[in-house]
Amino acid sequence: MTAYLFRDKDHLVITLEFWREEHRRSHPEDAGAVFVVEIPAEVFVGILEGIAAALSAGPCESRS
Repeated sequence: MTAYLFRDKDHLVITLEFWREEHRRSHPEDAGAVFVVEIPAEVFVGILEGIAAALSAGPCESRS
């Protein structure tokens, strides 16, 4: 996968393109397609903070 992130004022634009042969074989409709996501920067930062908090907490004790 190739991904790029661009900032447009207070929004982020993320582009994704799948290039792995394995993915393209199982999803031929994705060949050459570029997927675009636009998200407010503040929301994206919140997502990253949530991921960082989950990772720093370590594995859940309820998992065995």
